[in-house]
Amino acid sequence: IDQDVTQEMNRSLLLKNLIREGMCSRAYLASLTGLKQATVTNIMKDFLNWGIVTEVGFLNGSKGRRSIGVSINPDRYRVIGVRLARKHYSVGLFDLTGTQITKKRVDFKPEEQPDAEDILNQIAAEMRILMKKYGKDTILAAGMAVPGPFIAKKNRIALITGADIWKDVDLKKFFDRELDIPVFLEHNANAGAYAHMWDLKDAYRDDILVYIAAGQGIGAGIVMDGKIYKGALGTSGEIGHMTIDRNGKPCACGNKGCLERYASSLELVKAVYGDQAGRAGCNFEDVERRIREGDQFCMDCYQRACESLGIGIINIVNVINPDIIIIGDDMARPDPERMEAVIRETVREGILADVWEGLTLSISTYQGDPILTGAAIVAIDRIFDSPGQFIPATNQVGACEPV
Repeated sequence: IDQDVTQEMNRSLLLKNLIREGMCSRAYLASLTGLKQATVTNIMKDFLNWGIVTEVGFLNGSKGRRSIGVSINPDRYRVIGVRLARKHYSVGLFDLTGTQITKKRVDFKPEEQPDAEDILNQIAAEMRILMKKYGKDTILAAGMAVPGPFIAKKNRIALITGADIWKDVDLKKFFDRELDIPVFLEHNANAGAYAHMWDLKDAYRDDILVYIAAGQGIGAGIVMDGKIYKGALGTSGEIGHMTIDRNGKPCACGNKGCLERYASSLELVKAVYGDQAGRAGCNFEDVERRIREGDQFCMDCYQRACESLGIGIINIVNVINPDIIIIGDDMARPDPERMEAVIRETVREGILADVWEGLTLSISTYQGDPILTGAAIVAIDRIFDSPGQFIPATNQVGACEPV
């Protein structure tokens, strides 16, 4: 491997360990990564010149020695995170530690029939506003989380139940044409999995982690050895179209008895309001409020949805055998304690005792929107893969020779 490639790999290794540690010394980074201390010192000079890393005071080391700590600089560069959902989109600005700075959410009105191109133009306009406000050389990239099934190799959404406007839209081509920064696309559940993996920090090592986004659709982000498992086309984890009743409700995908027809927030609203679903006063927020107020009918509908989700999770456990399952998004909001109790009991009864003992299953306690944050983390992760390709050339003056 030539020196430039080696240097970029070393840079990536240091940044990814630094984001995990939060703050540490150059010597500790050398011990973590196996790189020579001189190599670490030279690369840190680059990072300090670029503004991607900052010095944060003194740390106490072995034998009473003090060293200067370093951390990811939260003040110099930004990324944009975008979340596209069936009924809304969100655009946020984040620093390189994944901390949210601003966020704007736009909900589609029930009576509107939005066009895919119009929605993308709105999102691009919001992104341009942020780029103009914070400066072209400050915002390095963007990540966008989209519903699935998402065909990653074709950069398009194959199907959104109830929103058949996306199947012919090449999302990457659109943003390449409209924006001056790279936009990286990811399935929304995968983005949520990234966010939870970052949030766990040292508690996550080489576990198989599954994040289930149970919202207007249902997807699973599967993390193995710190990387998202995507499958041949990028559609792995599309559990919303897993059959839980072979003679059940028909689905827009052509199948019958799909999980999302029983356990999504859209189906919960239909179960409560029937034909009135989607009208004023008959949406998920109203169901959520009624559940919290103790409305027995809504609570019963919610319990049945949680039981159905538990059946889907049994299948995931038997196929993948994960260490950790975290459930989040809209369906986890109304009554997380009830959801966890129902799902745990359903899953415990449906799998082998030995497998249950090795499984950690919980409801997400993530602060904020993990899918939006995860979209930003997708962009940060790509920047940390090849930092020299993203930092503006004007900021790379004084970079050291290849190591």
